[in-house]
Amino acid sequence: YSFCTLLRRGSGNRPVYTIPVSTAMSGGGGGVFIKRQQISRPRPSLKTKPVDFQRSWESLKDAITKVLTDPMKPPEVAINTHYHTVYQLCTSQCVNLNGQAGLKKPVPLAPEGQEGKAAPWLLYQRLKAFLIDYIENKVVWCVMGPAHAQRPQTEVLCCYLEQWKNFRMGMDFVHSAFHFMNQWVRASTERTGEIFEVRTLGYICWKEHLYMKVKGSIISALLELIQADRMGKVVDHSLLKGVIQSIVALGVDLRVPTQFYAEQFEIQFVRATEEFYAKEVAEKLGTDSEDQTLVLPEYMIHSERRLDEEHRRLQQYLDKSTEKELMKTLIKVMIDAHINTLLEASQEWFDEDRIPEQKRLFRLLEQSDGGLEPLRKLIEDRIDAEGKATVLKIKNEALKDPCVYVEMILQVYKKYAVMVKEIFQEHEHFKAALEKGCKRFINKNAIATTSGAKSADLLAKYAHMLLKPSSRIAKARTEEELDETLSEVLTIFSLLEDIDVFQRVYRDKLSQRLIHNTYCQEHETLMITKLKAVCGYEYTYKLQRMFIDMGLSKDMNKEFLEAASHTEAIRYGPSLNINVLTSVSWPQTAPKVTFSVPSIIQAGLDCFTEFYKKKHQGRSLSWLQSQSNGVLKTMYTATKAYELQVSTQQATILLAFNDSSVSSISWVELLNIIKMPEKELEFSLSVLIRFKLVLTDNAENPKSANYSVSEGFQAPNRKVLLYNAQHREGQQADDVIAIKAVSEDRKYSIQAAIVRLMKSRKVMTHQTLVTDVIAQLQGTFKPVNTDIKKNIENLIEKDYLERTADGKSYNYLA
Repeated sequence: YSFCTLLRRGSGNRPVYTIPVSTAMSGGGGGVFIKRQQISRPRPSLKTKPVDFQRSWESLKDAITKVLTDPMKPPEVAINTHYHTVYQLCTSQCVNLNGQAGLKKPVPLAPEGQEGKAAPWLLYQRLKAFLIDYIENKVVWCVMGPAHAQRPQTEVLCCYLEQWKNFRMGMDFVHSAFHFMNQWVRASTERTGEIFEVRTLGYICWKEHLYMKVKGSIISALLELIQADRMGKVVDHSLLKGVIQSIVALGVDLRVPTQFYAEQFEIQFVRATEEFYAKEVAEKLGTDSEDQTLVLPEYMIHSERRLDEEHRRLQQYLDKSTEKELMKTLIKVMIDAHINTLLEASQEWFDEDRIPEQKRLFRLLEQSDGGLEPLRKLIEDRIDAEGKATVLKIKNEALKDPCVYVEMILQVYKKYAVMVKEIFQEHEHFKAALEKGCKRFINKNAIATTSGAKSADLLAKYAHMLLKPSSRIAKARTEEELDETLSEVLTIFSLLEDIDVFQRVYRDKLSQRLIHNTYCQEHETLMITKLKAVCGYEYTYKLQRMFIDMGLSKDMNKEFLEAASHTEAIRYGPSLNINVLTSVSWPQTAPKVTFSVPSIIQAGLDCFTEFYKKKHQGRSLSWLQSQSNGVLKTMYTATKAYELQVSTQQATILLAFNDSSVSSISWVELLNIIKMPEKELEFSLSVLIRFKLVLTDNAENPKSANYSVSEGFQAPNRKVLLYNAQHREGQQADDVIAIKAVSEDRKYSIQAAIVRLMKSRKVMTHQTLVTDVIAQLQGTFKPVNTDIKKNIENLIEKDYLERTADGKSYNYLA
């Protein structure tokens, strides 16, 4: 028997039929043997039919012709159809290819190494040939027809632009349809470098076969229209923009796309621009005989308007790559060629505060490379000259009153600071001119003849007057005004070369305010904070330590009064308020002039000395009697009792009359009682005599006179301030001492700088050493070469340095 069973198996779509077949076997046991037999359905073939290259190309050519002729007309066949046709030509086997049946033989048109892709290459060549033919036979005739020479140049540009727009839009369509061929081009370019994408190919054909033939007419027409636009005539800006953009687009095949535009149009355009404006500027400025002061303001207005117009043209129709060369040419013709004339005229504009001309000059010169530098130098010189002239006018008054000097400096600074802000828009050049100009006249003028030390001295005294609450200028200011004025002081301070002089004088004045308790803690802290911001912590360290000493002294006075309250000197003597000053922080030094303090005061001082030595073993106290002051009450005046605020020297003289049993004391007796040097005694007596507290019978010869207390003394106020008068009269001597102290400090600073440099370098030439010392110290003061040389000699004598054998260098000796 036999049977048949149909089974489907396999993972694919191919059906498999299995037919079991029964076959009888002969043999001993008998039985059935099953044999399987498979029958497969044939696989469908994936092999495509060959594509007729010539027929496909003809259909493409017709579509390209129509879209290039009228790109706005809807295409008869969808772009996808043409896309598919190009895809087939680039990927399928082609027939009717240059008369060959297939691709088995190399096509002569295929490049070396591309024999397997002859169809895309041939399609590329056919498209290129077609574009050249289309441009030469249709477009060129439209642009350069028979009457080309007689047509207006505007009409030529319009015709050219119309044809370009059609061609560009058509090439966009063709570029999309030939997308697959573009992919082949990009892959092939890496090997050949001689073929381009479709849009670029079309632009190259347009450039080589149309533009190069008509470029003379096109460029000439463009330049004429632009000149007409500059002369105020009505011009079609869209026409200019379209043609210029077409020239820019034609450089798409170059490494720098704007190179073609620059070579064809920009160079000639810039040259024509220079010629046009050179002629116009010559007409505007006229001859040299005309009054330039009247012409130049109008010329600057005209130049600004012209520059704005050219900026507008850049936005309207020129390519942005032209901006640099165009503006460079305009600035050269309009500004650079006449910058000296403008600067000469500007002197009068600044003298007469003609703000519009100043602003316009700055705006014009700002556009010129290097144009601001001569104007910056002019402003710097004006600041210096005006500052020095103003100082010369107020010289005598300024030497007596620091307020006059500093406020004059601030007046000049503020004037030009406003100019820098409003005229020069806070440009860095003119901020530097303001700083340098002010620095020049502040540090060298009719008062500061050799250096800026005098300016630093007067500025520190002005700050002292601001910070002293009882002074006239401090009372005239509110808190906000005082803060603003202190900031202005710091502005002038930053321009000083000799800030070490300011530091010394300011410290002296601060010590006076602290000792006499004529200060405001808030204002002093504000000033020190401002100084620290400018000069750093080290500059203000000693100033801060002075305030710490005052706080510690206050606490120590409380402890002393509690500890010595049982002693007779404290219980029955005058009340004492003692300030203990650290010698390294305060400018005061141990007194060279001593005198006999009244016993009633000396007892209290001795008591404090004993208390202090017990509290701080190993420390010593030096009493600064010249800096001390006190209050005496007159018990002898007939009308009312007065409180006399006197120095210790004045108190010693007046208290001498308490111990006298006679009504008058002679000069010799006073010397024996007070034991004060004659010069100091004469000076202190002169103040008391001037205030009519003490009478003399021989004013012309103090040493032969007798002195007595004036019982008829009268004063408008109950409190009479005497120690300030003595201090003012001794101020000149204190100033001399301060300057000497600064000179001594500078000597040590110079020597320290020399040693530091030589220790690090070991060997240095003289000139290098001098230069480096100046650079290292110029933040504090500007050392003079002679001072440096003198200190080098001192260090050689001290065996820190030695000269080399040639005498030109120095060796450091460890």
